[in-house]
Amino acid sequence: ERLPGRRKGYTQKAVVGGHKVYLRTGEYDDGKLGEIFIDMHKEGAALRAMMNNFAIAISVGLQYGVPLEEFVDAFTFTKFEPAGLVVGNDSIKNATSIIDYVFRELAVSYLGRNDLAHVEASELGFDALGKGVGTEEPPRVPAQRVLSSGFVRLQNLANVVMMPQTIAAAASPALALQMRAAEHVSALAEAHVHAGAAAIPAADLRAEARMKGYEGESCGECGNFTMVRNGTCMKCDTCGNTSGCS
Repeated sequence: ERLPGRRKGYTQKAVVGGHKVYLRTGEYDDGKLGEIFIDMHKEGAALRAMMNNFAIAISVGLQYGVPLEEFVDAFTFTKFEPAGLVVGNDSIKNATSIIDYVFRELAVSYLGRNDLAHVEASELGFDALGKGVGTEEPPRVPAQRVLSSGFVRLQNLANVVMMPQTIAAAASPALALQMRAAEHVSALAEAHVHAGAAAIPAADLRAEARMKGYEGESCGECGNFTMVRNGTCMKCDTCGNTSGCS
């Protein structure tokens, strides 16, 4: 299986033991990791070349079917300098080497291995002070924060949010968000129109629908539940489509 020419992924910038590291990923359409790039900032030519070629070797292995889990098991906890405090990554705070840091990050992001993180994903929200017993509302993640506007070609993401627990169930959290955006681009305009509707009580919405004459049937043309009586027919207030004439 070949990686698509236009592919998804993310860039993670961090400082490991005082050394700036950029990790970039490339994904298959199903969200599986297919390649990585490791860039070191202002490092010696030898170290940068070694890291670049190491990333190429890992990418080739991934594309020939080596599971990411095998790389994670092989390279986490490796120890060499630079090492120490990690700055700039929400989940990983210390690493025994740059390689250890890279595979901790990949394990957290693509395998859900929060056991390799130093901060649980559920603790990253701004409202994570204290929890009830199974009653708290999961925080919503603004789509603009995690989706690539370039990948979805500048679609309007301002009113799209995702539920983190749904994302965590997928193999790739980043891909889960991007695929939902790609699959539901046609729904973005509707989301914009109804962005403020959530604050209106359901009873009021039902009463308003009855006043407008809506029959509760969906339109076969546009799918909206805005069908009203029009003589012996049903007419859609949204697109004008008629049905049920006799």
